[in-house]
Amino acid sequence: MENPTHDPSPAPLEAACSDVGVGVVLLHGKAGTPTGRVADLAAALQRDGFRVAVPTMPWAEDRIYSASYEDALRQIDGEVRALRREGASLVAVAGHSLGANAAIGYGAWTRADAIVALAPAHYPDQARMRERFAADVRRARELIAAGRGGEKQAFSDLNQDTPLQVTATAEAYLSWFDPEGPAVMPRNAAAFKAPTPLLVVIGAGERTARWRHYFFDKAPPHPKSAFTVVSGEHVEVPDRAIAQVQEWLRRLEPGAGER
Repeated sequence: MENPTHDPSPAPLEAACSDVGVGVVLLHGKAGTPTGRVADLAAALQRDGFRVAVPTMPWAEDRIYSASYEDALRQIDGEVRALRREGASLVAVAGHSLGANAAIGYGAWTRADAIVALAPAHYPDQARMRERFAADVRRARELIAAGRGGEKQAFSDLNQDTPLQVTATAEAYLSWFDPEGPAVMPRNAAAFKAPTPLLVVIGAGERTARWRHYFFDKAPPHPKSAFTVVSGEHVEVPDRAIAQVQEWLRRLEPGAGER
């Protein structure tokens, strides 16, 4: 998922910025909103002194796949740069579910300071998704080949085992569902631009061992990376992981290793 025109170095700090610690770009899950499942985590981080941005992403409840995967990464990068302009010396990109997938993708697209993946989801490379969406992926490819990739069409989707119909352009849809495309988590983790602190938090109700092997172990090793299991199911992870995320982010603050 290389963007040849993208500068892989972190967004530069402006000269006037002072060292104010850690900022967090927090990405909601599929069909979610900034005021949904991630809201309590965002509020807790803000109370803890972190600068937090919670943007509405192109997989929100009223705009699923309204932009391509690559366009979503560019939006995340804009949020990272905005927090840097506000004075954050380090910016972690965090996300829940599909937002966690995009956070991992961001680390492959450009050099990230830190990544937090909460109950990551969406795996177009896996057999179950390949089979379920094969016809839609094939139709999207055919539309693009016919010069109709920018036309909006109805496509199939799934959200926590609930079937969905989404309206998206063939180009955008394919970017999310191509089994060889930019949304493949293990390939993205292995392609981090540099060894990156990575926190993965999984709910005990999910297949924890699978997730560690699936992508966490493929990321370049970093001494601050951690794989953590909390109680609860997929949708509960942002709330159940508040303490773990706060503590992990504190360890990233400048000078934390000296205290």
